[in-house]
Amino acid sequence: MLAELTGKPVYKYRAFELLVTLDLEIYRATRRLLVPANIELSQLHKILQQVFQWKDYHLHDWNVFDEKKHEPVARLVMTHEDLSYDDKAILEADHRLSEFLPKYKHIIYTYDMGDNWEHLIELVRVIDEHNEESPYLLEAVGQAPPEDVGGVGGYIDFRKIMQNPQHEDYEQMKQWAGYWHLDLYDWESRPKVIHIW
Repeated sequence: MLAELTGKPVYKYRAFELLVTLDLEIYRATRRLLVPANIELSQLHKILQQVFQWKDYHLHDWNVFDEKKHEPVARLVMTHEDLSYDDKAILEADHRLSEFLPKYKHIIYTYDMGDNWEHLIELVRVIDEHNEESPYLLEAVGQAPPEDVGGVGGYIDFRKIMQNPQHEDYEQMKQWAGYWHLDLYDWESRPKVIHIW
């Protein structure tokens, strides 16, 4: 409202446009986002959960790679207990996206270590003086799988069943999937600002 009254932006901050890709072999589910550069990884996790319609039932981690050296730079995990499985890992708490981007070109966010959903996060551009609200969903393409479907292979099998109402397991799978649909929700008609706090 203040911006409308004065005709000037109320604030300016550094922002990142990100392309997040979930490769499902038969297609790629992508989300293009605008986020504050200094967003905490724990907050980015909440955003990714929303835009891919995950339910936050499982563990996640972050892997940062140095493309030039072809080696991992850092692995960030959720809890102290996670550190007992990887003595080189660090806690994600209080780490911000700007610590890793744009220095490195991409990060892999893995959700659900059983199904192993690897989301490739790529930096599209840096906006030095962004003056609009974010985080913001710029574009969504392709439906993400339902929780606990069994990874990419399980999702491919599940999807084939859901595409064939004559399949003997169709009704059972439809009931199990609940409100999940083959097609991506109509993201264009929904609010694009993502509220995480």
